Amino acid sequence: MGNHGATKNAITRRSFVGASAAAIAGLAMVGCQPENKLEEVEPQAEGAMADAELDPTIEGKWVTACCNNNCGGMCLNRVYVVDGVVVRQKTDDTTEDSMAAPQLRACPRGRSKKQHTFGADRLKYPMKRKNWEPHTGGKKELRGIDEWVRISWDEASEIIADELKNTIDQHGNRAILFPGQCKGNIMNVINSIGGATTSITSGSMGTAVYHSTVMGMPVMGLGEENDRTDWVNADYIVLYGCNQAWASPGTYMYYFNEAKKAGVQFVFVGPEYNATAAHFNAKWIQVRPGSDLAFLLAVAYQMFVNDEQDPGSVIDWDFLAKYTVGIDGDSMPDDAKADENFRDYVMGAYDGQPKTPEWASAICGTPVEDIEFYADMLKKDNAVTTLRSYAAFRTNDSDDTNYAWMTVSLMGGHLGKPGNSTGTAYHNCVGSCIDDIFHPGASGAPAAPANPVTDVVNDPEQWSAILTGKFNCRGSVLECPPEDRREIDTRLIVFTEASPMNTLLDTSSAIDAVRKVDFVFATARAFTTQAQYSDVVLPVITEWEKVGDLRGGSVMTLKNREALIGATQVCEPLFEAKSDKDIARGIAEKLGLNADELFPLSDEQEFFNILAGTTMKSAETGEFVPFLTITEDDIASRGVEGEPQEGVISIGEFLEKGIYKVERKPGDAYTYYGYQAFIEDPEANPRATPSGKFEIYSQTKADALNGCGYTADGFVWKPYPTYKAPVNGYEASFADFEGGVKGDYPYQIFNPHYLRRSHTQFDNLPYLRQAFSNPVFISAVDAAEKGIEDGDTVRIYNERSQSLRPASVTERLMPGVVALPHGPWVDMDKDGVDHAGAENLFTAPVTSGMGVAGYNTNLINFEKYEGASLEEDYLLAQRIPAIEE
Repeated sequence: MGNHGATKNAITRRSFVGASAAAIAGLAMVGCQPENKLEEVEPQAEGAMADAELDPTIEGKWVTACCNNNCGGMCLNRVYVVDGVVVRQKTDDTTEDSMAAPQLRACPRGRSKKQHTFGADRLKYPMKRKNWEPHTGGKKELRGIDEWVRISWDEASEIIADELKNTIDQHGNRAILFPGQCKGNIMNVINSIGGATTSITSGSMGTAVYHSTVMGMPVMGLGEENDRTDWVNADYIVLYGCNQAWASPGTYMYYFNEAKKAGVQFVFVGPEYNATAAHFNAKWIQVRPGSDLAFLLAVAYQMFVNDEQDPGSVIDWDFLAKYTVGIDGDSMPDDAKADENFRDYVMGAYDGQPKTPEWASAICGTPVEDIEFYADMLKKDNAVTTLRSYAAFRTNDSDDTNYAWMTVSLMGGHLGKPGNSTGTAYHNCVGSCIDDIFHPGASGAPAAPANPVTDVVNDPEQWSAILTGKFNCRGSVLECPPEDRREIDTRLIVFTEASPMNTLLDTSSAIDAVRKVDFVFATARAFTTQAQYSDVVLPVITEWEKVGDLRGGSVMTLKNREALIGATQVCEPLFEAKSDKDIARGIAEKLGLNADELFPLSDEQEFFNILAGTTMKSAETGEFVPFLTITEDDIASRGVEGEPQEGVISIGEFLEKGIYKVERKPGDAYTYYGYQAFIEDPEANPRATPSGKFEIYSQTKADALNGCGYTADGFVWKPYPTYKAPVNGYEASFADFEGGVKGDYPYQIFNPHYLRRSHTQFDNLPYLRQAFSNPVFISAVDAAEKGIEDGDTVRIYNERSQSLRPASVTERLMPGVVALPHGPWVDMDKDGVDHAGAENLFTAPVTSGMGVAGYNTNLINFEKYEGASLEEDYLLAQRIPAIEE
């Protein structure tokens, strides 16, 4: 590892993980099959040590362990606990695997969570940086490379409270920055003393966070697709930028498999032919990162041309007239300011450039015949289910991509009927539509105190705001407010639940920014990037050490429409780790606040309230009824307050099994088709737009984008989808695009989510590190040009940073495109070279349109590294900070 203050003589991973990682890798290949009994486990690999701690004479217990990581699976994870020690793991064996109720199988990430809780690299005690000094930070340049001193919880809380008070007294509450996940118990404490500046990010959803609702789609585009039992009715299923095999394995892949068996043809759109596309033998439509709008405009052009040649055979004009506005000059909305429309633009009426397949192919790299295929596929008599992830929207200037993507499906009328759906295949919301079956209850905790500070920093400006003292204030992530330039003097940073230094744009500037302020503190479970660059670090418990957790139902991005998972505590908190609530209580008390007023409920009471308040939709009546039966004895045995109730299943049985699944069949009472109420009666169920319809022409969108102050070079956003060459996109990789002369950074880089990690979580786990290496994926064409072979160490670089990674040479990647997986923890050596492949070292803090974070539109160069080859990650010493007593 690089110089991060970790123990250099710590245990290595070669002998420890060899057999275990091989088993995990095999598990991934066979589809994460569950263990059915304790005795039925994987055969021991050669040289592996038997489980010495498993004594069959000692009684243990299967416990449902929380598997709530932000990965997309929402799967069942069961552990066998003997005297507080987890000796086995298994996944869903509660039902036979079937179309009615598929098993929710844990993926390799979930099966590695034992190391997440019990790993040798868990942070054990509060600690402070050795050269830190109060109020000034001391030698701030040593953040990230300093040594550490163990301190007590009392001292840690006292230091943090004193730094907060000093910052407020000297500079005001605006000088405190709470980046990333701007919520939680610690934020509640800070809000109680005047609040802090917060940050906001478009995150995974990119431009869809704003443009979905403005066009007439649901919030972030989630939920208005047909439920997954309908997939077998499609002729085509389009996976636009999706990779469920890595992002959300389990239930979702099962239903896709059933569709494949039924003869559905799969089509994949994206720059790489990924594992999901390969599994379904999908037709690959190649599109370069950030160029999707050019591709979709050409698809629309070809659909117009095809329909003119055979009138009414391709475009569903009756559907467009009833449910949309703005497709052409005869269907304009009442608030239109421009005498322009989408069809005429696509045909070249305004700029003299028809958006032909030939025009688009030069930009997006898609063969003309594939653009023509896609247009023919979308004709109205085909049953087409188009599902997208958000990869195409996590790019600069993708503000009209969502509009165009929805528009071409609307043109074919592919909405609200069997086999026809236009929605998301994201996370674990895949086919888990907006028509909920379960509603999880509320914790009963008091509402979070309001934040008096109105300053909100947008993700692309977060670090430059600290370094330059200037930023453009944002509102909600769902808004696109007018430009509001402000000055700011950030002095203190709080890192809690999120990992903004790793997961947000421009990690290179993040390091500089963190070293500029007076004080930084973090909560962490292991020595993360945020912990490494802080002054005080507080060890926080894992999910397995918490009282319990409920997953599924309607919880956004942690949902499963047909299932609920109830996890319970696996073990007591290890070492001196505390929950975030207990950490917040300690800080509150040092600030002179009444912690009991802020946090009046115990963890046990909050978990009980969630369970007791959970409801389930009755298949007979459609009404939501209590889910759990709870008795007086249940309440008394848990030491909580509540009322008895009658439900579907007893609380004891539910928590014992850990899961409840609704059996489904096509056409049952829970069957749902996207936008079905709107399609049945658009006047009674209007979309949330000025016209009440889908707005292909949206004056609201154009006015907002042109007023929010992010777009440079005089570009004016139109009310309909209009092509703009993306900042740092394909065209920008040329010194002379028209002349075909490449620039200094001629390769596009994008950052796929990877099976080894869930964002940054799990990047430290030995099982996953050996099972899944962390290479840079390079096209075989590009590798051959540079003399690079599979396994060679490669130096990736641009004007922002440089990193070393082993090459994985592949035929499944478009030439000119490089894929560097998302999420590694920064590992800088003394020369400023990263050895981990931290992808946001290369992302530029530039934006346009609504101010989206452009993760997949960045430029780099690469070369074969002539120095010593990288050692495999799993052989490196663990990140365990050396702590002085």
